[in-house]
Amino acid sequence: MRRIISVLLAVCLLVLTSCGTSPQEGSASGETSFSSVKITSAVTVEIPSGGHVSSFTLSGCEIHVYRPEGIPCDGLINYGYTAPLLMVFGDGKLDARSAVEFIRGKGIDRTARAYGASVVFVNPASCWEEEPYGLYEAVLAHTKIGQAGFSHGMLYEADSREYFIFAAPGKTVVYGYGHGADYIAENYLKETSGPSAMSYLGVDDITLTAAVLEDLSAEPVIGDRNIIIVSVGNTDAVNRSIAGKSDCFHESSPGFEEIYDAYIAGYQRSGGKIIESFDFRKAGLAMTALELEVHTSEDNRSVKTPTYVLGAVVFARKNTEKEKRPLVLCFHGGGDTALLTSTIAGWDRLAFEEDFILCAVEYHTRTTATEIMEVIGLLQEIWDIDASRIYATGFSMGGIKTWDLYQEYPEYFAAMAPMGATVGVGQNTQFAASPSLNEDIPVPVFMCGGENSQLEELPFQGLTCVERVNYLFRVNDVPVSFEMSIANKTEWADSVCGYRGDIVEELTDSDNPQSVTTVRYYRSADGGVYTALCSIRAHGHEIRPFTCQKAWDFMKQFSRNDDGTVTVSGETVTE
Repeated sequence: MRRIISVLLAVCLLVLTSCGTSPQEGSASGETSFSSVKITSAVTVEIPSGGHVSSFTLSGCEIHVYRPEGIPCDGLINYGYTAPLLMVFGDGKLDARSAVEFIRGKGIDRTARAYGASVVFVNPASCWEEEPYGLYEAVLAHTKIGQAGFSHGMLYEADSREYFIFAAPGKTVVYGYGHGADYIAENYLKETSGPSAMSYLGVDDITLTAAVLEDLSAEPVIGDRNIIIVSVGNTDAVNRSIAGKSDCFHESSPGFEEIYDAYIAGYQRSGGKIIESFDFRKAGLAMTALELEVHTSEDNRSVKTPTYVLGAVVFARKNTEKEKRPLVLCFHGGGDTALLTSTIAGWDRLAFEEDFILCAVEYHTRTTATEIMEVIGLLQEIWDIDASRIYATGFSMGGIKTWDLYQEYPEYFAAMAPMGATVGVGQNTQFAASPSLNEDIPVPVFMCGGENSQLEELPFQGLTCVERVNYLFRVNDVPVSFEMSIANKTEWADSVCGYRGDIVEELTDSDNPQSVTTVRYYRSADGGVYTALCSIRAHGHEIRPFTCQKAWDFMKQFSRNDDGTVTVSGETVTE
């Protein structure tokens, strides 16, 4: 029976202190080095009308981070990697409660609630006319994302004893009003770089994705024609000036939620440019966040209670003509989240186009294969799922989770696509011995990895993958003329995967033309093709939509029958 558990988060009341130097003590150029300033304390209060606001002082400027109530499974589902970073530069200084009233009055809270975002209200030290350049960079330098330590829009890092805004600048949207709009229009409608939550990936681009500017008093200075600029309540002269300098200019009536949905939702910043992104809401795909209680299995080394609550996000088309739909389980990497892997890899788009149910389990590294099987049962109580077409895929630690299911519950899956990592045969995601090991039930597998990865993802990169592929070939009954080993590496028929494929195709990803994707297909003893090894040139430890599309094209051919046989395109092919 499905059990929905409410998660109660305690409000942390901490002492507010002022940290660092004032903006006026910056360099002679007017720019200030803010990244070295630490936020060592913050105060979080509950807003009587709903939500929480956390306040801290950054170099003399008071910052308010508002987290609205009503975000589904907030605190259990990690929205930090995917939610837009919403910032407000108001007309002047406001205290926390007044800032929240302004945010609500403009409708920004409704967008935040819909996307799992917080709203960062930025105050000047005294007034915007006297505020030096650099405050935007200062705020971005104090963003951070992680898998733990976050609540109410803030993240506390215990090792350094400092606070960060829990957000990432992949999609930064600023609402500027009055003098705050003037400050943004004069300084930040251009390419901007600096430290942020994305620095650990080597990304220093913190340029705005979009700016909504209301009640400007002067013509903006525009240095990047690709920043989306939405003008609200400005003069015709100002609008003509923006239109002549911007390729992404829109005039609009007030109402942030409507502005965001119409002009911003379908775009994000990536690789130094604005690109279109899949807006699953507009497409008609529903996202449901779940809190599910599962029984702790005996082999779980992370959870010690009899039961515990896990989070999951499910994507499913709102309108379907199918009586029952396939289910794809998607497992994230050790450093990311359920939402990030679902969206950055394009699985949400595939769920819409192919009309399958996509379920991504949050923080699955503490969850065993047995508990994942219980999750499937809970999902079957909510959605009409085709039990013959249940699939599993994952990246990095999620790839290892996929192997867990191959080793322990092969008879329940039609096909699998582990990507980007593995562990020793017989081990699991918790780096312990699996309670059981599949020795004789074939499962169609599309295994892939990057040729430039620093991890072991393909046989030529290390012994662990060699042993994994040998195990896969034994269970899937793929005949080989020799057994691959590190010792005989110079004799491999294929320098990357060891065994030469019976069918080999080379493909080019139009989004990454430097990367050649090579897929090797292997016939089993019965003549069927259930095994594919995919390597990607000029590709590190990463996941891309093109690869996931190929994985789905492979997996969707197969279904698992009640008697344990596998059917491919209408023909039963394995016992």
